Amino acid sequence: MQTFSYRTAPISLKLAVTGWLLLSVVGLGVAGLQIYVRTGLTPSGALRHYLGDEATLREPMSLMEIVGITHAHGLSLPLVAVALAFAFIATSAREWLKAVVVVALFTGMALELGLPWLVRYGPAWSVHFFLLTGALLIGGLFVSVAVPLYEMWWAPAKPVITAARPSQPQEVPRVRRAS
Repeated sequence: MQTFSYRTAPISLKLAVTGWLLLSVVGLGVAGLQIYVRTGLTPSGALRHYLGDEATLREPMSLMEIVGITHAHGLSLPLVAVALAFAFIATSAREWLKAVVVVALFTGMALELGLPWLVRYGPAWSVHFFLLTGALLIGGLFVSVAVPLYEMWWAPAKPVITAARPSQPQEVPRVRRAS
């Protein structure tokens, strides 16, 4: 049975996956820009966004607003995470790295869904979990996009043959015992 490889995939598949990966980066990049505009990417900005600010007359985020945000993101974020995960799982990366990236993507997405609730109705210090969320999402996104793109467009078509990985099995010299 032949195994899948991005290196040998048809050009139509490479173009489709490349387009999807790049548009995912743009989409998540715009989401990051939106977060920057709303919060300044600071814990105090995030607290003002969710808890309100008397100085600027900003009201706390209402239950209806958080439900609306969670509803929209609760449907789309898992789809983005699973598509990025599948794109990365199809690479020749080591299995442990695949597991780490998949966990990072889904943990980041789960935190992105749950943290607005925790910050709004829980302790104020929970706002610092947004830093962890960002690290998980950005790290998972970078690896799950960069590795498939590398394998599709820049990796050598044939495996690299080195002394550590010879193409032919090497004969082991036999030691003769003195009789």
